[in-house]
Amino acid sequence: MNYGKMTKTELYAIAQKLNIKNRSAMSKDELALALKKYDKTVSGKKAEKTETVTSHMPAEVPVQEHKPIKPDYPLPDRYNVDTVVLLPVNPKKEYVYWEVSDRTVYNFCHTHNMGDPSFILKVFTGEEDNVSELASVKVGKYGNWYFDLYCPDARLWAEIGMLDSKGNYYAVAVSKRIKMPADRISDLIDKETWMTVGENIEKIYTLSGISDMQKEELLSSARMHSELFKKLHNVEASSVSSNILSKKGGE
Repeated sequence: MNYGKMTKTELYAIAQKLNIKNRSAMSKDELALALKKYDKTVSGKKAEKTETVTSHMPAEVPVQEHKPIKPDYPLPDRYNVDTVVLLPVNPKKEYVYWEVSDRTVYNFCHTHNMGDPSFILKVFTGEEDNVSELASVKVGKYGNWYFDLYCPDARLWAEIGMLDSKGNYYAVAVSKRIKMPADRISDLIDKETWMTVGENIEKIYTLSGISDMQKEELLSSARMHSELFKKLHNVEASSVSSNILSKKGGE
């Protein structure tokens, strides 16, 4: 602030606000000098206070980003349990996975007084009184295998076993019996029910906020499509039934 350009009255008013002592006995120059000294004293205290606060400010610590550690749960190669499972892929392909436990292998070798045995994977079909072996392959103690056996509608199951030193076969585990998928369209015709909203369709259109004219157009269109679908369904059903009857008559 430039005190030199102020009048004595202005300087005195400022000195009065700042409570400068002996201001009434001071001349204009003395008032200006006193105000300058006051400003220097106040600015010095502010600077000292600022330095004190700054000196005690803690150092800024960089924030470290902690990336979440994803848990690692690898699947084991085996579970050490006697098992064999057969799964159909399509009418001409089957998938089998198996495992023979270490305990089973140890007991087998100890009983037959032999070293490492040979493992045989087999696939069977048929009924209790008429069983046929479809495939047999030498495998390891555990693993998986694809068979290319064309067996639509047939009952299949797999079996894992071991051979002793004399070539005798001993079964270890047998899978569940599964039915292979068919290789043709099913002869059974499911009855289909066409689901419509019926009397609720008008309420739905009303709640949607459309005009009466638009509602009438939509209702007539919905009725037309419903009737069309029903006719197409009846034609298709009668056609399939005729084909089935003609096929049975030909047989």
